[in-house]
Amino acid sequence: MVWAKVSDTRWERPVDGLEGYFVVMANVSASLCEGREHYTLFSKIKLETGSEDVTPALKHAWKQIRYEQPQVATIVDGMKKVYEVPDEKALEEWLESTFVVSPASDAEELYQSVKPIKQASLYYLPKSSELIFRGHHHTLDGTGVLLFWHSYLDALASPIENIRFGDEHARLAPVMEETLGYAEQPTQEQSDKATSLFMSWAAAMPGVGPVSKLGAAPSGRCQNTELVFPTQTTKAIVAACKSKGFSVTAAVHAAYIAAISKHADPESKLAEYVTAAQFNLRPYLPEPYSTSKHAVSVYYTPIPYKVDLPTSFSDIAKSLHEYYQTTFKANAEMLELKGHFTRVLCGAVQTPEFLASPISKDALVSSLGVAERYVQREYGNGIKVTDLKLGVDVVMGMSMFFFYTFRDQLRLVYSFNDGFEEPENIQKYLEEVQTVLVEELLA
Repeated sequence: MVWAKVSDTRWERPVDGLEGYFVVMANVSASLCEGREHYTLFSKIKLETGSEDVTPALKHAWKQIRYEQPQVATIVDGMKKVYEVPDEKALEEWLESTFVVSPASDAEELYQSVKPIKQASLYYLPKSSELIFRGHHHTLDGTGVLLFWHSYLDALASPIENIRFGDEHARLAPVMEETLGYAEQPTQEQSDKATSLFMSWAAAMPGVGPVSKLGAAPSGRCQNTELVFPTQTTKAIVAACKSKGFSVTAAVHAAYIAAISKHADPESKLAEYVTAAQFNLRPYLPEPYSTSKHAVSVYYTPIPYKVDLPTSFSDIAKSLHEYYQTTFKANAEMLELKGHFTRVLCGAVQTPEFLASPISKDALVSSLGVAERYVQREYGNGIKVTDLKLGVDVVMGMSMFFFYTFRDQLRLVYSFNDGFEEPENIQKYLEEVQTVLVEELLA
């Protein structure tokens, strides 16, 4: 799955299993929902720059990012990733179509009016001093978005004046297995293990879930409801988790399980929680692939997780903590199995049997940890990041529940579709997560 030169200006490689999964899901939703693609990532930052007219600098930094991380300008053709080295005219056309200065009053207004994108795009909102990034999930992942912001703001603070395209293809992101030297084809044992791992998840789905009209109503608007914890509450939760021996990630995930169990659809499987836990794999990759120099890449994986219900918050948090800590750490066998597992996933979602199976109505849970590990609060030339939000377009299929801390505040973002779920219910779930954390950790 290496990048191959197919003309003087065109480079291609096959998508890997997880990229392929996102391509398939995007194509299915686009065909059914007027071109709207499931899993398109959305992120905003609010900036202070100290400059009256920052637009030219923002646009130049976007061009610089394309040069430094050309994957941001890739497209998908079938099940291939494609990059075209631009001439001057093509570069200007790309800038014109992907760097947008918007008259919207803020990010929320823009989000409700944006059209489907062909490539990753950046929007600048002068009225609110916000930047919005939108990119396909087959182009990058959630941690990659935070790393992208770091690379972009670095470029804004330290611009390269004379950028000459032509050699940037050397920096296209390889598939993860290539960076680690793993074989593309599995052994029979690996193939059997990957299939068994997938089936352990697929056969158990769906588990407990909230009330939803998913599968029984048309798609509505994509929304990203946010709840931000006070600073003191966040610090107290972090301290309590340390004293109890589990991570904040495990605690918030456990609190989400408690919340949806309390508000569960009585018709769902109440005796088991079933999900695909999300793992950022960059810590296991060699440099530069583990760094922000390859922010625009898909270097993570979902892995099945199940727990019987009812189970106490503390027991679930400890179970999740062990799962997050040990699934890949010092486990080379599992790291190598990842690629084969995601290819099984990609193949399965293209079968009529999988598409006809019941859909999980709970959200996929994704922890991004401490955002400042990836994106700084301040950069050179007086650039400050005062707010940060990340979500995803839920067009059809599962919702997403993101959480992370930024500026010492725990932030929960529930990405959902209001054709399937009521906004007031989503707000209730987030408030219930907060209540569980406070009662279990701070009481």
